[in-house]
Amino acid sequence: MNEQEIWLRLSQVSRVGIKTAPKIVSQLKQIDKVSHTVLKACGLNEMQRLQFLNVPLKRIDSTLKWLEVKENQLITFLDAQYPFLLKQIYNPPLLLFVSGRSELLSEKQIAIIGSRQVTAYGKKWTEAFVRKFINYKLTITSGLALGIDGISHRTAIENQGKTVAVLGSGLSHIYPKQHFDLAERIRSEGVLVSEYFPDTPPLAKQFPRRNRIISGLSKVVLVIEAGMKSGSLITARYAIEQNRDLFTLPAPLGNSAFSGNHWLIQQGAYLLVEPEDILLHLECSPNWIQPELEIETSVQPELNLTESRILGMVGYQPIPADIIATELQLPITQVISALTELEIGGAVISVAGGYLRVN
Repeated sequence: MNEQEIWLRLSQVSRVGIKTAPKIVSQLKQIDKVSHTVLKACGLNEMQRLQFLNVPLKRIDSTLKWLEVKENQLITFLDAQYPFLLKQIYNPPLLLFVSGRSELLSEKQIAIIGSRQVTAYGKKWTEAFVRKFINYKLTITSGLALGIDGISHRTAIENQGKTVAVLGSGLSHIYPKQHFDLAERIRSEGVLVSEYFPDTPPLAKQFPRRNRIISGLSKVVLVIEAGMKSGSLITARYAIEQNRDLFTLPAPLGNSAFSGNHWLIQQGAYLLVEPEDILLHLECSPNWIQPELEIETSVQPELNLTESRILGMVGYQPIPADIIATELQLPITQVISALTELEIGGAVISVAGGYLRVN
C-alpha cells in the first residue's frame, strides 16, 4: 500500500488526531500488507480498523485517477504547501483536495460570508469591499454558496483578484449547480478546496464542518449580512474559537436579514465602516509567522468527559449554551467549543434558542 492510499484511507477514520496520523502513516509505509493486527499495533481501535480497511478500492482508484489531472492535487497535513494558519485550528483536516492555484492557500486571506438570500444592501457593500481588498493584495475566501459567497468570488475574478472557494462536497460535485461555471473560472484563475473525496456528494452535515476551513484559512472573517439562523454564524463562531478577527457591517434596524449582524456586534465583533479598518488589523498582527507545532502521540477518544457531560444536558427541546455552562459550572467558551465538536460529529444541531440532540 503506497503512502497516498494510506493517507486517503486514514482520512476516513474517525477520531484520529492530525498529529497522530503522521506516525501511523510512517509505520504503515514500512509494511507490505496492512491487516487488523498491524492497525491494532498502530493504536487504532476495532471501529477505526474497520473504517480503514473498508474504504472501497473503487473509490480509492477513482480518487487516484482524479489526481492524475494536472491542476488537481492532494495536500496532506505534512506537506509544505499545507496552509500554516489552518494548522493552528482545533481538528484541522488531514487532507486537502485542491484544484487550481494551490499557492493561493498560503497567501493573506480574508473570508467574506453572508446570507444566501442577499439584499441589495449586502450586494452593494460586498462588491465595494472586495474591490478594495483586492487592491490591498488580499485573497478573497468564501464557500461558493449562493448569495454573498458567490458575489465575493465573482467580484474578485472580474477585478483580476485572487479567490479561494472551500466546498462542502467533493470537487467533482460542484454545489450549488448554479455556480458550476463560476467554479470552473475559480479552478482556472483561483483555487477550489475540499477535505472530502472528489466523488463526495453535497450533504447537509458537511457544510458546518466546511465552515471551520473557511475561517481557518483566513486571519480575518467578515460577515456581510446574516439572520439569526444563518450558517454564517457557525463560521463566525469558528472564527472566535480560532482567534480570528471577526468583523461585521452596520445594518438597518428592524430587518431580520441583519439580526445576526447585530447579535455579533453585541458579542464583541468589530464594526466595519471602512476597508482600512481590516487592513490595520492585518498589518498589526504577527500571526502570519508559521508556528512550531507540538507532536501529539495519542489517538483521540470517541467522546471526552466534558463532551459526554454536555451531551447529557442536550435533549429534544432547545437549550442555550449559557444554561449548560451554568448547570455544569464550566466556562462558556469551553461549552461552545465542545458543542461545536458535537455538532460536527452529528450529535447535536444548533437552532434558534440553543441546541437540540439529533439522535
